[in-house]
Amino acid sequence: MKTLQNLIMLLTLLIALSCNSQTSEQQKQSEEAEKRAIQAQKQIQEMMDNNPEMKKMMEQLKKRQAEEKAQKETEKIKNEADKIINKAKNREAYYWKGKVASNTKGKFNNWSHGSVDIAIYDGDGKMDQNNFYIDKKFIVVGNISADGKVTLNLPKTIRTPRPINESLIPEMHSVYNQDVNFSKPNTLYRNPGFLLSIIKGDLLFGQLFIGNSEKVTYNLAAECCIDYGDIGYRLYWVYIKDSCTATIKQDFEEGKVTIGETEKNLDQTIIYDLNFKPGWNLIKTEVFDNIEVNGESRFKTKKHTVVNTMPSDARYYFLVKDWFNK
Repeated sequence: MKTLQNLIMLLTLLIALSCNSQTSEQQKQSEEAEKRAIQAQKQIQEMMDNNPEMKKMMEQLKKRQAEEKAQKETEKIKNEADKIINKAKNREAYYWKGKVASNTKGKFNNWSHGSVDIAIYDGDGKMDQNNFYIDKKFIVVGNISADGKVTLNLPKTIRTPRPINESLIPEMHSVYNQDVNFSKPNTLYRNPGFLLSIIKGDLLFGQLFIGNSEKVTYNLAAECCIDYGDIGYRLYWVYIKDSCTATIKQDFEEGKVTIGETEKNLDQTIIYDLNFKPGWNLIKTEVFDNIEVNGESRFKTKKHTVVNTMPSDARYYFLVKDWFNK
């Protein structure tokens, strides 16, 4: 029936379009034909409205069309949800690939790498074609035993070539040393890096992260990912010659961040409230809150503090070298 209506409407349109090229008599005939077509269309519509069976059939058709539309919408929502879930699973798999975590007592279960040393690299950073450090200058600061137990034995002193106001290394993309308030800006300071090296003999074998989240420990140690907003914290060791405080609070209002294909305006706050004692200090960088879009997140508040002891929920995350060189 709907097809018949469409044919009548098409015929009416064709009649109207042909009027411009007709004689007055032909045009009159065309107008009469158009009137008859419109009248026929009205009669068909009235017949459909007054015929119970036809009316029921049309109602069933409309119901079926509504059900099909609702089903398509449901399938679309489900597909979008599945995409987000699969993206999160793939992201989780990425962070865990080549990586194992200790328990909160500093013990790796099912450790299979034998006894290895924990070290701080102290060379110039030049590598050979196999991505091994050429100078092999490592300072051993601990050990992972053959049964997977982590033991740290930090040396009493370490080389400190620069003052803290030149080497604190805050946020690499937003907060800078010259903006930080130092109580003793010239005290000597050393940040050996956001992670520890695992070596066998004098060869780099892997990396050791510390924190309570495999995502956060990785992201906050990588310049590409420090805007990410997974909730949790990272820990890393630094050395300073004298007591010193380093403080700053910076608000970044309406900063533009891109999450997947979505661009958002986001207020971000970065806080440094560091109270160093002479010797080794453990810095905790923590993401407190975030915004999540399409299975990804960006931080809203991030804070850096010095903690006196390892938090009770902290773990070691070991990443084998074959993975991070790929």
